[in-house]
Amino acid sequence: MSGSQTGNWCIFYRKLSEPTVWYTMKLRRSDGIIVSAKTYDEVYKFNRFKEAFDFVKNLITEGPEPKYDAAVKRVCRRGENSFYLSGN
Repeated sequence: MSGSQTGNWCIFYRKLSEPTVWYTMKLRRSDGIIVSAKTYDEVYKFNRFKEAFDFVKNLITEGPEPKYDAAVKRVCRRGENSFYLSGN
């Protein structure tokens, strides 16, 4: 998984146990837990859409029972620390 501060693509995910609460990915820990980002600088950004798509594909089909639902979104800076996501 390669990330960059100049990338444009991020992972928008939700836990299957919380169907209405969506997050933006900051990092994925070694135990498989995904941590959410609060500011633009914390967001894990992919340089290429295909890299982000492959990550999502593996995330939603992993193990005997998936934990997450996810999508690839374009991340854009708004102001100094905030951000917004736009569809593809």
